[in-house]
Amino acid sequence: MSASLCLDGAAAEAVRAFFEPRADAVDRCEATVREGIAFLHDGLIPCDATEPNAELERVARTVATVAWSDLASAFSLWSHRMVLEYLAGGAHRDRVDRLLAVRALGSTALAGPMAHHLGQTRLALAGASEDGGLVVDGRIRWASNLFAPDFVLVSAAVVDGALVPFVTDGAAPGLAVDPYPELVALQATGSSSLRLERVPVPSDQVLAEGFAPFVARVRPTFLVLQSSFCWGLARRALDEAGSAMGGTALVFREDLAALVGEAGRLAELIQGATSTRSTTLRELVRVRLGAARLAVAATALEAKVIGSRSFVRGSPTARRLREAAFLPIQTPTEGQLRSELAPREELAAAR
Repeated sequence: MSASLCLDGAAAEAVRAFFEPRADAVDRCEATVREGIAFLHDGLIPCDATEPNAELERVARTVATVAWSDLASAFSLWSHRMVLEYLAGGAHRDRVDRLLAVRALGSTALAGPMAHHLGQTRLALAGASEDGGLVVDGRIRWASNLFAPDFVLVSAAVVDGALVPFVTDGAAPGLAVDPYPELVALQATGSSSLRLERVPVPSDQVLAEGFAPFVARVRPTFLVLQSSFCWGLARRALDEAGSAMGGTALVFREDLAALVGEAGRLAELIQGATSTRSTTLRELVRVRLGAARLAVAATALEAKVIGSRSFVRGSPTARRLREAAFLPIQTPTEGQLRSELAPREELAAAR
């Protein structure tokens, strides 16, 4: 039996009973991701204000289990829990309490700053010192959970050549969410771009003096939870392919077995990362890349096995295909992940 990252027992039954019948409605924006996050925060997921993700294995399993039914809700849950991670430590208790009560949703806009930090792209946010704090101008090209004004946003700006992480709120003056674009999938996640025009960031909203130690603290959880929702989507697609295997589709049995084996290997790696927290960052990047690739391959296999029914727009298989298509371009993109891994691999190959 392949290792599983999903919850088990009554918790798994409760999560699936809530999210499974809602997945199509969420996809059509007839139900909200906020309701799902509120449901999970009512006793199913750890809600410690000081260390929200201290039980990282439980959080990762919850994210994976939600993604098994509904990737949009799992994606929004990841963003929400990451903002809690950024604010952990007690200095932002009011915002943390709002997030834990789901009176606001957490919007993580650190992908761009992380890519800037790694030398992959240039950040379009700049800050200047003013009145003991900052004012920030520029654009955030992509963020989610942008249900104005009820969101808490974490990003970073370039200030005198250095990256400075900060937190602000959806109602902050000068902060505007652009009209939501029409997306292929994940429309319900409130994803768009933002414009910042002299947004005030008081000194108590600056999250760290240095970006490097801040990102070193949060990036492992960032990658683990992203890997978890990729894995949950992949595992569901493999389960559906296995259930439908028959007739001419039996030629795909070896393909299915190979992907099930890869899913088990990745589940063990993710579980190890959550329980010991000793996995290297480089290995977590590999796991995140592998989990996204698995989801793309698994949903493609499901479509091959299901056949023409998978091309019907409203079918669950079609929805999973659309959702998986997002993963290679979600930041960190497949290109960014491979770029981060490439230098050492190329050096080793040259030897």
